[in-house]
Amino acid sequence: MNAATTDADNPMANPIDFALISNQPTPYRVHLLQRIAAEMPLLRLHSIFTHAMAQTQSPWQMQINDSIRPVFFENEHLSFGKWYQKQSLRAYRRIRDYLIQNNVKLIVQMGYADLTAMLLIRWAKRAGIPLLLNVDSNVFSEGRLNPIKRLVKQAMIRRVTRQVAGLMPMGTCGLAYFRSYIDHDKPEFLFPYEPDYRVWSSPDPDRIQTIREQFDFSPQRQRMVYCGRLVQVKRVDVLIDAFAQIAADCPDWDLVIIGEGELRQSLAARIPEPLRHRVIFTEFLQVPDIAACFACCDVLVHPSEYEPWALVINEAVAAGLAVISSNVVGASRELVRHQINGLLVPPRDPLVLGRAIQAVTQNGRCNDMKQASARVLREWRQTADPIDGLRHALEFFNLNRD
Repeated sequence: MNAATTDADNPMANPIDFALISNQPTPYRVHLLQRIAAEMPLLRLHSIFTHAMAQTQSPWQMQINDSIRPVFFENEHLSFGKWYQKQSLRAYRRIRDYLIQNNVKLIVQMGYADLTAMLLIRWAKRAGIPLLLNVDSNVFSEGRLNPIKRLVKQAMIRRVTRQVAGLMPMGTCGLAYFRSYIDHDKPEFLFPYEPDYRVWSSPDPDRIQTIREQFDFSPQRQRMVYCGRLVQVKRVDVLIDAFAQIAADCPDWDLVIIGEGELRQSLAARIPEPLRHRVIFTEFLQVPDIAACFACCDVLVHPSEYEPWALVINEAVAAGLAVISSNVVGASRELVRHQINGLLVPPRDPLVLGRAIQAVTQNGRCNDMKQASARVLREWRQTADPIDGLRHALEFFNLNRD
C-alpha cells in the first residue's frame, strides 16, 4: 500500500460488521455464508445460529470453517417448533449483547417464528440498526389457514413488517406473501436459497458409478426421481398413484424415491405388486450422493401440496433434469417454465400428475426440457442472486464503501 494511503482510502481495512441470524447450519446455508465471506470482503461476517449447538449431530456431512465466523450459544440454543421456551429471553440477551459488542451495523434475520426472533426485531428497530427479514414464506400457503388463524397471523405480520427495516423474500411468491397482509413501503431485496450449483452440474464420475452399482441403475432405462422427506405434505402417495396409472405406457421408465420419513412403509405398501421392481427407495443420502443419483435420472417430480420454497428444484435444474412440480411450490414458480423445462400441475391430483409424467416421458420431449433447464437457471440467477440482493441492501442503507 502507498505510504500516503490511509484506512479511510481502503474500505477492506475497516470492514462493516454484518450478522446473519438463522436457526442451524445446513449445506445450502453454509454455502451462502461462504459466498458472502469470499465475495464481500467489505463485510466482517458473523454467522449466528440460534437452534444448534456447535457439537450438534447433523445428518448432513459438511464443513463449517472459520471463514463464516460461526457463533453458537450452547447453553441457550432453542428447540424447533416452540414459539416460547424457557431459554428464549436468555438467547435474546446473549445475541443482543453479542451484536452490541461487535458493533454490528446490518442484520439479516432468517425467520420470525419464535419469541427470540421477535425480541431481536423490536430491539434492532429501537437501536436504529437495520434488520432485514428473510423468509421463505409463500403466498400459496394462506389458503390453508382457517379464518381465526389468518387474523392472528395478519396481526403478527403487520407488526413485524412495520418493525423491520426491509424484507428479503425468496422470490415472487414471497413478495406477494407480504403484500397479501399489508400494503407496505419497505424496501425489498431478493435473497433466495441456493445450493452449491457446482456440486449438481458437475457430480463426481466415480461417485456416479458407485451409485449406479449400489442401486442397480441400468443405463438402458430412464428414471424419474423424487427427493425429500417422506411425510404427508409432500404427497409422495400421489406420485406413486400417478406412476401406477401410466407405468404400462412408459415401460422403459422407473421411479426413484430418495429420502426417509414416517410414511416409508405405507408408501412401499402402496405400490402395486407388479411395479415394485420398478420403484427404488434409496433412503437418506448425502448431498454428493444425491447429485450422483440425479445424474442417473431424467425428471424430478415434486408433488407437494404445499412447500414454501423447495431447494430440490434448484438442485434438479442445476443437474439438468426436467421438472414436474405442483404449482404451489415457491421455487417452481421461478425455475419451472411450463412447457419449456418442465410442467406445473395442481397438487393432490394423481390423474393430472400422471398425464404430466406421460407427456414429459414420451416423444423425446424430456431431452428438450432437460436442455432448457440450464438456460432457465442462468436467467434466474441473473435476476435473483442472493449476493446481489445483499449488495443492494448495503447500498440502500448507505453502508457500501466500494
